[in-house]
Amino acid sequence: MVKTRFVYAVALLAVSIVMSPVSGRAAGDVIRGKFSVDGIANCENPPIQGFPVHAEGTASLATDRSATVDMSSNVEGMVEYNGKLGGKIELPNGSASLHVAGRHTLRAIREYPNNSLIVDLTIIGNSCSLKVENRLKRGKSQYTFHTAIGLAYCSKPQVVKAECTVIH
Repeated sequence: MVKTRFVYAVALLAVSIVMSPVSGRAAGDVIRGKFSVDGIANCENPPIQGFPVHAEGTASLATDRSATVDMSSNVEGMVEYNGKLGGKIELPNGSASLHVAGRHTLRAIREYPNNSLIVDLTIIGNSCSLKVENRLKRGKSQYTFHTAIGLAYCSKPQVVKAECTVIH
């Protein structure tokens, strides 16, 4: 359960969107891509080891600065999310935001009590890359992630694969 929630968070951030559920797509897509993320998390509390997680889907950023994602994972099934570039949303045990990190890069940040999960999505022409990073906050030694049963305390999560492709 804990590992599945971690991977769910990674998948959402991997497409640079962690916001509230919506129906429908944004008009005027500027960027549209397909993504896939695989990861493994080992947690001390609750004690769960080596749980593989897989998520995949599509994401888009529109001219009105809105972003959408349709995702399927072995944890949550099918979900759809919507967010606004530059916006911040309060989430259980933290927050999430989406920013421009460069001319071709979107950065999603999910803040937890002990750490930040940072995902950079870079699209240049027909090339797409995805970088997922977990950073401990000063003075902390365990990573925390929100789950259905509360906070999970884990070692550094391992991202096995994070890739994306541009959709025309």
